[in-house]
Order: sequence, then C-alpha cells, then structure tokens
Amino acid sequence: MEPAARSRWARLLVEAAAVVVVGAVLVHLGMVFFHVAPENAVSKQYARTIHGYVGPELSQSWRVFAPDPGDRNTRILVRARTGSADGTVRTTPWVDLTALDLAELRGSLLPSVTMDQIRQGWRDYSRHHDASGRPIGSEAVLYERFLKRLALGPLSRHTAGAVPDHIQFRTVTTTVTPPRWAAKPVPAAPTSQDHPWLRVTRDDITGEAGAR
Repeated sequence: MEPAARSRWARLLVEAAAVVVVGAVLVHLGMVFFHVAPENAVSKQYARTIHGYVGPELSQSWRVFAPDPGDRNTRILVRARTGSADGTVRTTPWVDLTALDLAELRGSLLPSVTMDQIRQGWRDYSRHHDASGRPIGSEAVLYERFLKRLALGPLSRHTAGAVPDHIQFRTVTTTVTPPRWAAKPVPAAPTSQDHPWLRVTRDDITGEAGAR
C-alpha cells in the first residue's frame, strides 16, 4: 500500500474514533443532565432509560459540599446459600465486606471511591427498600442488583465454584463514642441484624441490567 493511501486510512480511522468519542461524551452529558435537571417532558418519557444509565455507578451526591458526619459505624457482612443436584444445601460462613474494603483503603497511596463501594451500595439499597427487603420505587431493583454484584465477588472464594442461589446480608451497627464535652449518652453495645435472603438471578451474575 502506498504511503499516501496508508495516510488516508489512518486519517479516516482517527476521524471515526473521534466521532465515536464525541458521540459517547454527548450521550453521557445528556443522560446526566436530564437526570439532575428538574422534571420535564424528556426526563418523564425516558425516565427508565436515564435512571438505568446513571444507576448506582454514576449516582450523584452533594454531600461533598455539605458533609454530615455520621454518628454510627455499620459493618456489612454477607453469606451465600448454594444447592446441589442431590438436594444438599450449603451455607457459607459470614464474609466481612467492610473489613475487605477497609483493608484496601488503609495505607493506599491513591485511595478511590471504588474502594468504598460496599458502604455506599448498602446505603443506597437501604434507602430504596423497607425493613422487610421490599423495594421502594422504580430504581430499587438497580440498587439491589448493584449490591449483590459487589458481594458475589468476595463470596466466590467460599462457594467452591458453585453459583449461589441466595445471599443474605448482616449489619452490625456501632454508635460512635461522643466527645467528653458532648451532652450525649454513652453509646449502647453494637447491634446486629440479619436481613432477608435475596435470590441470585442470572442478571446478577452476568452484570446485565434490564433497564439499560
């Protein structure tokens, strides 16, 4: 191939790549804009698509501008239940997801929000589900699927290659000890709560989202 022809093909490839990148950026900005903008005709008509795109991974939070430190620490643990062809049911030990996240964060030169996803995932899940685990609102299924995907990775080390049928979360909540000058009672002992079992579906394992 002549140098001039190669140069022409190179330019075409660069231009095509630029078009793809610009298109992706415009789609992303448009989705985020309609997600945070006041409700309008477009955001109403395409609400499912917009919320499905932004979803848990790109959720917006303004807490960085108005921080509100919590007064409780919540540890999140998970276990899995697997079945076999002969009907045997096996339940794994509890896996401390919070401890795994903290182990990555502590001592890291470049800490990232991706190292703190389980806390954020549980917070968003709790906001969109009631105490019995029933979904609240149309986005609940996205947050539940996101939380289950976060848990399935660490659980895979304890299931001997088997795919879990159900997973269960446990939260252990400890009240932060207030300073001596604060007029607050001494915190009670940590409280533990086992939440309802959640069924694991093919979409949870493959990472596919039905709303996207």
